[in-house]
Amino acid sequence: MNRQLTVGVVAVVLLGAVTVGAAAFVVTDALGDDEPPNGDATPGDDRPSANGSDESNVEGMAAFDDSKSFANYVQRTAGSSGVRVGARERPQRGDVATPAPQSTPAAGGDGATASEGDAGSADGGSDSRVGTTNVQVEGVDEPDLVKTDGEHFYYSPEPRAVPMPVARGPEPAVDEPEREFGTTHVVDASEPADPALVGEINASGRQLLVGDTLVVLTRDGVVGYDVSTPDDPTREWKRERNGSLVAARATGGQVYLVVQVPLARAPECPVEPMDGTSVDCGDIHHPREPVPVDGTYVAMAVDPATGDVTDSVGFVGTRRNTAVYVSADSLYVTYTEPFDRGEAYTDAFLDSETVPDRVKERLREVRGYDLSSRAHYYEVQATVENWLGTLNDTERRNVTRELSTEVQDYMQNHSREFTTTGIVRVGIGDGLAVEAHGTVPGRPLNQFSLDEYDGHLRIATTVPVVSGGESENDLYTLDADSLDRVGSVQGMGENQQIYAVRYVEDTAYLVTFRRVDPFHVVDLSDPADPVEQGVLELPGFSSYLHPIDDDHVLGIGQEDGRVKAVLFDVSEPTDPTIADSKVFDRGWSRVSNSHRAFTIDRRHGVFFLPAGEDGLVVDYTNESLSVETTVDAGGAVRARYVGDYLYVFGQNEIAVIDETSWERTATLRLEDEE
Repeated sequence: MNRQLTVGVVAVVLLGAVTVGAAAFVVTDALGDDEPPNGDATPGDDRPSANGSDESNVEGMAAFDDSKSFANYVQRTAGSSGVRVGARERPQRGDVATPAPQSTPAAGGDGATASEGDAGSADGGSDSRVGTTNVQVEGVDEPDLVKTDGEHFYYSPEPRAVPMPVARGPEPAVDEPEREFGTTHVVDASEPADPALVGEINASGRQLLVGDTLVVLTRDGVVGYDVSTPDDPTREWKRERNGSLVAARATGGQVYLVVQVPLARAPECPVEPMDGTSVDCGDIHHPREPVPVDGTYVAMAVDPATGDVTDSVGFVGTRRNTAVYVSADSLYVTYTEPFDRGEAYTDAFLDSETVPDRVKERLREVRGYDLSSRAHYYEVQATVENWLGTLNDTERRNVTRELSTEVQDYMQNHSREFTTTGIVRVGIGDGLAVEAHGTVPGRPLNQFSLDEYDGHLRIATTVPVVSGGESENDLYTLDADSLDRVGSVQGMGENQQIYAVRYVEDTAYLVTFRRVDPFHVVDLSDPADPVEQGVLELPGFSSYLHPIDDDHVLGIGQEDGRVKAVLFDVSEPTDPTIADSKVFDRGWSRVSNSHRAFTIDRRHGVFFLPAGEDGLVVDYTNESLSVETTVDAGGAVRARYVGDYLYVFGQNEIAVIDETSWERTATLRLEDEE
């Protein structure tokens, strides 16, 4: 091997010593249900500034003046970090399918949290009680396959494409219905023991029910149906979407959508997230501290009755690790900045005692160039090669060994600077407004990594592997108004990744996993000084956490490839224990992918667990877990209680179970889709 090639190989090996482990945590779509889941950053003084931007009164954010300033910001920041603008868009699953509910116990429903499938239902022994969607925040509804008005269910089995009719003339007949995708069934449950199929809607997808309007989120748009007469629903409006639907919520009589619009090769504004909706440059924001971007997020308020977009705002970010959390008055969206190898190596070499000053001066010069991340990396590599080429074989071996150690140590000590998540807060209610921007190290798992409580936002993140070291997990508290960091607890579960997060008032429960499942209890009563109180290790992992009562938390996950439920006793936060656990002979559960697949019925002390193709009804009382009954409904997807009956929704039928005897009393067949 000749000297030049040897030097090149040494440099490549040296610069290749750093590895950023990619934990597959991409959270996106609450709408992509039942699919398998997933200090401030130091950006560098030479990153491009935002030219021509309005210094609007927003914490950490500014609005663009015009299309030129928008394009300039996007192209310069994208080019400086290697983010590809105009690249083919990858499908998004949106708002994440994962863990559990809201942190604040609700005073109604089943007596625990409003997230547990019966918010707004009448309980306390009333036969009129009807289970609703397992949502994250009380009063903030989430789209799901099943919705109810208290007497009717609107059920959309997993959608499948319906062939479009072949046109045989210049225009289709006026009375020929336009085909959507799949069918939504309307079920009359006013007689709980004897439900009836009373109507159909020619569209399918996740749904939101607001008053007398059923909003259906289809594959490529949004459709509104008047269901004031449930057995005769009529379509009132339809809007086509021009980007990926990241999240949807309904609260205060409004529907809120977050759409991610990819950037064109020649970025410009206004942007159009849906047909008929245009977001002007002055309503699109960017962080004052420039960050690499490859997409525009648009938050929209939609009148469910008319489909009109009553307000919209946007901001730029990356299409990585997007998680959306919505509280009563704020919408939080996250995006994760990519790891920049060239910047990381430059910082490491500049910090080195082995690298001579002349080489450091050249590295600073390279950093000042307007280069893409890849080009910057190659220039750094060439600089190192040229330097190593001036050394004899012995010097080169010694220098390489010393420098490799220095680089790895630097990367380990600065790992939290290399993966950073931006958080944008959008105020909702009386219009929409981008109000704050903040950052934390690492990346969130999903929407349940975030929680707002008592004036603070809490977010749990995983800091990925760097330079052969170990990943770590952190939890940060931020001021909810400004998104300034207030406190943190760092380094939980070394060499682990976060698999589940659950907040209950001023306590956080986290599950991290690699080979064992550590269950962490974190005291958040002092936001400035969060404290990890206790850790419990057990086999397998939980990907969904659900509070049972003040002293118990339920975990749903897997062990050795089989579905597992664990009942954690958290009565002593410093010493959590296992009250009971049960492994089921099923390979997977929809609950691990979507919290909306979970239903708990506290009156009867059971929860519904769709596992494999069956629906398991599991008793959780008396600190033990036992199966009350197994329901075969042809692929169990959801369950809702109606009085003392449990409806189990399958692909082609609904099974009705008497909860006083656990016997099936009726089966409602659904018409096969054409």
